Amino acid sequence: MTRRVCQILLTALMAGSLFLIPVSYADDADNHRHNAIIVRSRPVIERLPVQVIHPVDVIVNELGETLIADDVGQVLFRIDADGETGIPGEKLPGISRVVDSGTLGIHVLTVEQRSGRILRLTDNGFQSEVIEFAFLPTGLGVNSAGHLWTTNSATGEVVLINENGEAKTVARLSEVAKDITADGMGAVVLLKSGKIVAVGAGGDTTRPIGYVPQTATRLRIGVDGSVVALAIDGDGRSVLVRPGSNASTVERFAGTPSGTSAFAFDRLGNLTLANPELRAVTRVTSHFTIPCPHCGQPVPMVFSPDAPAEQRSRRSF
Repeated sequence: MTRRVCQILLTALMAGSLFLIPVSYADDADNHRHNAIIVRSRPVIERLPVQVIHPVDVIVNELGETLIADDVGQVLFRIDADGETGIPGEKLPGISRVVDSGTLGIHVLTVEQRSGRILRLTDNGFQSEVIEFAFLPTGLGVNSAGHLWTTNSATGEVVLINENGEAKTVARLSEVAKDITADGMGAVVLLKSGKIVAVGAGGDTTRPIGYVPQTATRLRIGVDGSVVALAIDGDGRSVLVRPGSNASTVERFAGTPSGTSAFAFDRLGNLTLANPELRAVTRVTSHFTIPCPHCGQPVPMVFSPDAPAEQRSRRSF
């Protein structure tokens, strides 16, 4: 069991919220299943050990590192999987977004009053300009092909930047965008009205995905491939929602503290939330893995407050 899993379990036990569901193990180590273990517990909520002032974006990369953009501090923080904090970028006025990929590395979007830049950051803190825009860009995404995406905040144009730093307008949408993210097929764009559309890398495919409240400001793609948006509901609360066929049929995904500005998923689906009002970045853990006692392979474990207190059916790894 990893150190982080032990810390999470200890935190839950100290909070008095952990009730393990009984599980029976198979005697035959060569004939067992790796079903998820459901634990009756509230998620573990922890404030990350970083002194942020005004966090405006957060991501969790493939290595399990958390990257946090702070526009008042003009800095990019990095917290590794062991909780150690570093600063891969500083003196970044106007920093608004951060992305990371195994192909391209870390990139940040910085904005001024009517223009913006994308910068590449190396592990030793070196900064290089990828491209400068003569317009105010909104949002930043990166896909597995090594392409960066942004939008023109004034015209609704969706812009693709290739690995050589060359920009190309691939779509002109009917309204301006609030945010953009990317997946393996192209980009997903949140429009001002709350409509969400997918844009293909060639620009020849633009299809509607659904609608979220007009108050939505941020987009992410979950581990299951679904789109999740950060919005304000009718009662003024910050919530994460999945799009519906119209703004009134959205599916509530999770509640978040008031003032949340950005959110991210890790590879298991756990949430990390950035909140400028609280000057905090918070992780909400309900999914993790433990090693199988028979073969050592990772077994999913889920914290759920709705899990039954007792499970009488026999299961095996």
